[in-house]
Amino acid sequence: MDHEILLETVLSAVMDSTPEPLALLARLRKSAPDARLTALIRALLSADQVISETFNGSSPGRADAILARSMALTLAEAGDEVEAETRPGAPLRLSDLSI
Repeated sequence: MDHEILLETVLSAVMDSTPEPLALLARLRKSAPDARLTALIRALLSADQVISETFNGSSPGRADAILARSMALTLAEAGDEVEAETRPGAPLRLSDLSI
């Protein structure tokens, strides 16, 4: 999936979601299940940056920016563990994670 399209998908999911990680994860699983994990993390961090720079005078404290940032970290941690244990050298996709 193209980065800009994935970023739009992530922005929509983050900004329309309740500030709950599981709700965001469910929306992302539905809209981008085959997204490469690193691409999704990049899009989440980009969404955090866009939200922080666009709203509230660069405030990193917005709930949706915090949600994007924390989901990126959660996916990075989970992906790192899965990749190290079972898939060295193969790109991970969101659908590969059991979270």
